[in-house]
Amino acid sequence: MDWQALLYAPIYATLGVEAVLTVACGDPPIKTGADGGPLLVLDKTASYVTGIGGRFQAEVMTVTPSAIVRAVDLVEIDREKLHDAELVFNGKTWLIDTFAPKPSPNGEADGELLLFLKDR
Repeated sequence: MDWQALLYAPIYATLGVEAVLTVACGDPPIKTGADGGPLLVLDKTASYVTGIGGRFQAEVMTVTPSAIVRAVDLVEIDREKLHDAELVFNGKTWLIDTFAPKPSPNGEADGELLLFLKDR
């Protein structure tokens, strides 16, 4: 199943907001996604419900602002460079504190990255 075409592309086209990612000083900002369109993120700065646990699954509301981006849009980036990278969307500049993969059923590279943000 093509999760990008059937699930992620329509969600990001409908709910995604344009973003600019700058991973390190001197590196050019990333303004486009893997499909050549704008880099889109899902704005979860108010809060985000995430699952935790193994045997006893639970949902927890985060208090940390976050954004979600498709992993394919950041495939060219060394993940370690995401720490303290600058992400600008909806008129605000954030720093990426840390991140967590959100794999699709086809694996981590086909899913999303949950970016936990902090004020710049």
